[in-house]
Amino acid sequence: MISRNTLKGDILKIYKDERTKYYNLLGKIKCCIAITTGMWTSSNNKGFMAVTGHFIDDNWTLKNCILRFLYVPAPHTAEVLADTLVEALMDWNIDRKVSTITVDNCTTNDAMINHLLQKLPTKDMLLDGKVTEMFSGTLYPTLNFFFQKICDIKVKLDEWVKSPNILIQNMALSMLRKYDKYWEVCHILMGVAVVLDPRYNMSLVEFFFRKIYHKSAKIDEVRQNCYDLLFDYQSRCCTLNESSSSIGSLENTMSSDVHSNVNADDSLDEFEQFVVSKISGATNLSATSELDMYLEESLLPRARDFDILNWWKINGVKFPTLQKMARDILAIPVSTVTIVESAFSSSGKLINLHRNRLHHTTAEALMCSRRWLWNEANDTCATSDGIQTCHSILDEEDDQDDRDSK
Repeated sequence: MISRNTLKGDILKIYKDERTKYYNLLGKIKCCIAITTGMWTSSNNKGFMAVTGHFIDDNWTLKNCILRFLYVPAPHTAEVLADTLVEALMDWNIDRKVSTITVDNCTTNDAMINHLLQKLPTKDMLLDGKVTEMFSGTLYPTLNFFFQKICDIKVKLDEWVKSPNILIQNMALSMLRKYDKYWEVCHILMGVAVVLDPRYNMSLVEFFFRKIYHKSAKIDEVRQNCYDLLFDYQSRCCTLNESSSSIGSLENTMSSDVHSNVNADDSLDEFEQFVVSKISGATNLSATSELDMYLEESLLPRARDFDILNWWKINGVKFPTLQKMARDILAIPVSTVTIVESAFSSSGKLINLHRNRLHHTTAEALMCSRRWLWNEANDTCATSDGIQTCHSILDEEDDQDDRDSK
């Protein structure tokens, strides 16, 4: 009979091996990672936080993987939750790769977001963390799929508010107040995401926003955010390639020439800065032209089987900066429910009234290893180097239902 310590040692070894695979993968990918997180209280009143990462790999496949299943000591204040999440991100060395953080809609998470923005390097997030906001929902679409549905809800609510039936009118007003709070923090990012869908471009934003706002200000806001993001990505690329870029070379060459041949107060120092800024401006103009060219493209047919990730994979040569944007933004989920709570559905079997003394490190090893190994067992996560492509929890549940019915 296998002893308890032997079994625990085997579990921790599996966890360590699988974690190393993912750690290496996340360290190599050249894209941002969208984070979802949520809390669960076990039957013995201990709090756990599940943290999941979402990204598009180099083959343009949408992936998600559980990163941590952390024990969170009481009290579960906003600052404690923020510290725990930051610890998880730094443990995986992805704190500078986070694009957005999706949480559920409890009151504590409102305050937690504010703490996170103070603790994380927001300059590496989308628009300096301005789009790191709170989302909630019941499905697991990414942003571009969700835009139409959320706009349809707004249009219907506006109609019901004008209903002659007082009961319907009051219900619609109550729903509209909640809707507006949700919509205010996410409509810009969802608008940018749908612009990156070549079936819709700016046209869907214009169509719905004219219905919702009856003016063009919000449309212009989405458009401007597309340009702002594009410049942001362009500047990041320049920063990453600074040592080998023409701008960097020019700065170094001119700087050495100036300081070796002329006095420090020479007027050509100002000329040097002018030339560098001119080249930088040309780079921004190039990025602007890229977006303008994309927006002028004809819309693609609204085919149900359209593979948007494959389209961006192919068209990266034509729109290189937009491709980088699409890779990060199209990986962002708008809900934590099926992703994070799927982990909690399993944790209830792991920690229950009859087995509630499991150490939290062992619980985390079991939870994470189970999710990673499940994908390997279903052969949906195998790649040439042994890294897994994680699929939706909905697929996992469907597979389990099929097995149970046999």
